Amino acid sequence: MEHKKKSRKKSAIQAVAAVLLMGAFGFLISYGVRIYTNMQDKNEYRDQGIAAYNEGNYAEAISNFQTSLSKEVQFAEPVDRDTRLYLADSYFLTEQYAEAIEQYNILLETEEEQIEYLNLQKKMSQGFIEMKEGNYDAALPAFQAAIEAGHTECALYAGMCATKLGRTDEQVAYLTTYVDYDPENAYACAQLADYYFQQGRYNTCHQYLEQGLRSSDKSCIEQLRYIEILYYESQHDYDKAYELICEYREKYTVTDLVQKEYDFLYTRQRLES
Repeated sequence: MEHKKKSRKKSAIQAVAAVLLMGAFGFLISYGVRIYTNMQDKNEYRDQGIAAYNEGNYAEAISNFQTSLSKEVQFAEPVDRDTRLYLADSYFLTEQYAEAIEQYNILLETEEEQIEYLNLQKKMSQGFIEMKEGNYDAALPAFQAAIEAGHTECALYAGMCATKLGRTDEQVAYLTTYVDYDPENAYACAQLADYYFQQGRYNTCHQYLEQGLRSSDKSCIEQLRYIEILYYESQHDYDKAYELICEYREKYTVTDLVQKEYDFLYTRQRLES
């Protein structure tokens, strides 16, 4: 009788152990499936984000990167760091600089290989924030650092800051550097044409003037057209200058300065006719 009791007790323990083992095995399978599913989802959203990023659709990219990062999976840190870098750069490219800085800071806590790049991106982001707020003196060093690191495109923003600060020599140096990088930029051409006109260096003025007028960038066309009028006046071609200012008055705002120029050219044209 005692033997039977022990046998039944042993069988019960074995049964309980089997149930527990099966439960644990089932949990591990379920947990593994959940990890696998989350990893699949994480990678799918990441891949969609990268595709959108490469197409220049940064808003969609940001949404997908955020969703990918929200999927918590063990041992996914290397993938998440790369995804977060894409996210930070997407914020940067959409001018969401505060958000970009936040992501760069998170990366700097763990990243070991791209510290220089991350710090530069962070510095440029802060520079753009300062520039938007009108703090040009604080913004300029960030763009100077970027230029020194090989980001020639930042010479445009450095030139803009120097213009606002009245640092003419720096303005000309930065914008000359930039227009070599992007000859189509109307702002740089207009600023340089105006500077050389004021200096009486009319040939150089005309060079940048024509370059700006030929450009497909029409953001500064009004300024360029006015400089064109002044240029032909300086060359004593009053008929051409008068023709141009008549066209100008039909297309653009007639300020007091424009009206005075028109009156002067009208008088000169009458005197020479």
